[in-house]
Amino acid sequence: MNRSIHRLLILPALLLLLTASCGQSTGGAGFTADMTQSQGTSSQTGKLFVMGDKYVMEMTEGADQIVVIVDQPANTTTIIPMVDKEYRVIPSNDMMSAMNDPIQGYKYTVDMEYGQEKMVGTETINGYECDKYTISRDSMDLMTKWVAKTLDFPIKIIAHGNPPRIMELTNITEGTIDGDKFEIPDGFTQWIDPESLPVEPPEWASGIDNAPVMTPPFEHTMNGGDIIRIKPKAGKSIAIKATSTTDAAARAKVIPFKDGRPLKQLDRYNNFAAKGTLCTRRHETAVDADEFVVHVDSGAINTTAKWLNMHEKAVAAGEEFRFSYENSDNVTCHMVNTADDEAVVIITFFKDGTPLSEDDQGLVKWRTITLKEPGEIDDRTISNKGDEVVFKVEKGSMLIKLGQFDAFEF
Repeated sequence: MNRSIHRLLILPALLLLLTASCGQSTGGAGFTADMTQSQGTSSQTGKLFVMGDKYVMEMTEGADQIVVIVDQPANTTTIIPMVDKEYRVIPSNDMMSAMNDPIQGYKYTVDMEYGQEKMVGTETINGYECDKYTISRDSMDLMTKWVAKTLDFPIKIIAHGNPPRIMELTNITEGTIDGDKFEIPDGFTQWIDPESLPVEPPEWASGIDNAPVMTPPFEHTMNGGDIIRIKPKAGKSIAIKATSTTDAAARAKVIPFKDGRPLKQLDRYNNFAAKGTLCTRRHETAVDADEFVVHVDSGAINTTAKWLNMHEKAVAAGEEFRFSYENSDNVTCHMVNTADDEAVVIITFFKDGTPLSEDDQGLVKWRTITLKEPGEIDDRTISNKGDEVVFKVEKGSMLIKLGQFDAFEF
């Protein structure tokens, strides 16, 4: 990911404030404004352009200028780091957009029910009569905003804290905005996420076809450059432990491969062999990986491998996967989207056959997992609330793999 887009997506201070705070439609008059946010002794400025259901935010972060264009009818948010001459388009109702956009961010905050909003009166701010709103939770005000009636847009927001964050629009000028403001500049190209591209095999992978295929349980001594392969097995996950055979540190990885390529860049996988003993676990299935490749980068190791018992099931829309806890350990979950489009699953915790209350297990929205792309994977660990967990697929289809094991034991 290029530097500017990466910095934008991890929430610069200005956007973080706006995310949790704004949220009126932009159907009022067109206008421009200076946008300032401050917290304690620090402050940041930018420009805002609004016309109908489209708006543009221009922010400066260090030497970089970042432009965000939102087209509400088209449900698109375009992120443009100007120095890179690239842009990225995402759905406006996507969580990433919610993190970077005041309008969609507010909607997301309301939808997730992080607090309750109510109108508490009217006040005049910077010459505009405003409706005043608060968002509160547990009798504590989280945010206050003032929405200019004629603009139908927030012109002041306070995110209560210590110290509070304050956003305010000043120097507001009403009038038509040049349509070019809402277009991608000439000469800019669309940014492609490297994670979406096939991973090139490392040089050492040319020797994979000649490497032995081994079936757990086994013990095997390996030296620098050695490779072994393990085929995934339904209802099992692989656990591998490695001990350096000398006083020197060793470096090795367990990497899932598909069609001769690693699933991710190699630096996304931790070294599991070093001086002493370390172990790793992989939960990929035969759907998302052809084999686990164990490669020793350097040093020498004694390798021990075994299967972990798991529960695995293909689940289609309208079907459930019920799992009763076997012990007190957390539940390890590996889910693969096997549909041609997105897949959605809701996790619900039960006790004696009855769903737990939302106070005990959280809102449904927090327990809903959406895998948008075919083959997309979600790995997570969940606490074992109640005595049973149910995964119900609402859309598409998934292969779901569940199990419990002590993370500190091999």
